[in-house]
Amino acid sequence: MKNTILAVTYLTLIVGFTALSGCSSGPEVKSVEKASGVNKAPTHLLVLAISSSKEHRALLESILVSRLQNSDFQATEYGPDTSLQWQDPQQLRQQVEERLQAEEADGVLTVSLVNKNKKVEHIPHHVVYSPVTVNYGPLASITYMETISVPDSYTESTEYILRTTLFDAVSGDSIWQMFSSTVDPESLEKAAKEYARVVVRELSHSFNDGEP
Repeated sequence: MKNTILAVTYLTLIVGFTALSGCSSGPEVKSVEKASGVNKAPTHLLVLAISSSKEHRALLESILVSRLQNSDFQATEYGPDTSLQWQDPQQLRQQVEERLQAEEADGVLTVSLVNKNKKVEHIPHHVVYSPVTVNYGPLASITYMETISVPDSYTESTEYILRTTLFDAVSGDSIWQMFSSTVDPESLEKAAKEYARVVVRELSHSFNDGEP
């Protein structure tokens, strides 16, 4: 790789996925961008999830690789390698290059949690009107409106922003990137499955112009 984009991006994205676990709306695509002049995706993707948790990395990589393989992409998990030198760009780049050569992969797909936004919404006092029908025998009834006073309340939600980047193994350049968000996922596994579905769909649209 002739530049340090890959290594620098890794360092700026080291935010653990731990916060997602134990937490629902499905992923929303915020943006998708493909490098100009790039028409074909790499044929073999090395998938690397950026997380301080070995278990979370393994889960996310496994689900994403499985979805990619089921959609005619060739993909390999990077795996829970605890020796990755996150704080040393040059050494990290060398480690990834060596793994790419060993797997004969020509692209690296990375995913990381880049932001977590907590939102508190104020719901002001309001009145709810509900129709109530009372029957008086088989032929008569009366309908009136029942009012329910709902006091002020607050709802809290957490939005997780994910960045997914595809790098070309030869140049080290980012050739495709997607930002997506998930609100209050029920679990890491469910969030990962929905996320993987969206990633594969958007990759297919970007490079093949078709549904996976």
